[in-house]
Amino acid sequence: MTNTEKLKKYLIDRDNAFLINDDNNKKTIMLSGAWGAGKTHFWQEEIEPILKDKLPNDKACVYVSLYGKDNLDSLKQEVLIKAFSDNQLLSDEVSTFGVDALSSIKDSDFFFGKVVKAGYDLIDSKKKEKGENRLKDGGVICFDDFERKSKEIELNDLFGFISQLSIEMNCKVVIILNSDVFNGKEAEVFKRVKEKTVNKFFYFKPTIKELFLSISKDEKYDKLNSYKPKILETIKETEELNARIYIQILDNCLEWVEAQKEVNDKVIRVLVLATINFVLNHIILDYALIEKKKVKIPNTVGGTEIIFFLQYNINYYSTFIEEFHYEKVGRMDQYLDYIKNISEKDKLRALTSKVTENNIYSNNRHSSPL
Repeated sequence: MTNTEKLKKYLIDRDNAFLINDDNNKKTIMLSGAWGAGKTHFWQEEIEPILKDKLPNDKACVYVSLYGKDNLDSLKQEVLIKAFSDNQLLSDEVSTFGVDALSSIKDSDFFFGKVVKAGYDLIDSKKKEKGENRLKDGGVICFDDFERKSKEIELNDLFGFISQLSIEMNCKVVIILNSDVFNGKEAEVFKRVKEKTVNKFFYFKPTIKELFLSISKDEKYDKLNSYKPKILETIKETEELNARIYIQILDNCLEWVEAQKEVNDKVIRVLVLATINFVLNHIILDYALIEKKKVKIPNTVGGTEIIFFLQYNINYYSTFIEEFHYEKVGRMDQYLDYIKNISEKDKLRALTSKVTENNIYSNNRHSSPL
């Protein structure tokens, strides 16, 4: 059983699974893993939909990103409002609240601005009250992007807020983060407070195949079914584990296929490698063997001799600049057999090294053996 399969089974896919069992109310679990490993995708696509079906209808499952959040009071309000709206006919609820709110305002306050403000205040108050009821005694709150919170919120205060929320609501809390990013004082605080606050710690580390299959099973990628093995094979060459990059790769391949352009394994491989290279290095590389050329040059005895060499064109450009750059790599004919015997992986490594060394902000031409 894979890492993600074990985790999914523990959380939701067995009798008394952790997130279903009310004995685990007031507990906090932490799901940590590298950036791009697909933690958010795993939660939103593999856990949350099933969890919402298994929870009682009057209980909420709330997802909140902490990215840029700088105020704990506002964060709590967001949690409660989302709990209210989860699986609810929001428009009907708001309409009912609106009538109740306006009917409760005193005649002496019947000034338009006061009416509107009082009405909305009461609507929000009722939403939060209902949201609180939907979280109490069995709801689930997931806080994502924990490490991307604003510096305005101290790490110690955030842990305290989450711990208090789980106790106050008698609910379960899931924290998704990359714990490796904390350093210095924050790393010390994280280690100390985590031990007091977090009841279960899981490390999310899918294989390349697991992550790719999880993302590519989306029905919108069905048109790529016959090409998915080659896409996966090429991704494995790069050893890149990043959900967002996989989505871009699949989207680019899908766009190509839907445009009814020529598609074969070579084209798919180029699309995959070009996408990964552009995302990671902001460079597009166009590489092609042009021809074997013959040139006459003077020899040491006053005559001429013919030299054969292979010429490659390498055009590449970056999002940072507009102009194209050119690099010529030459090999004499006597090395032809040697070059043919170089593996694709070694050629790619040498080419990558050369492009990396080259100054992309100049238009100089370079020559180098490949």
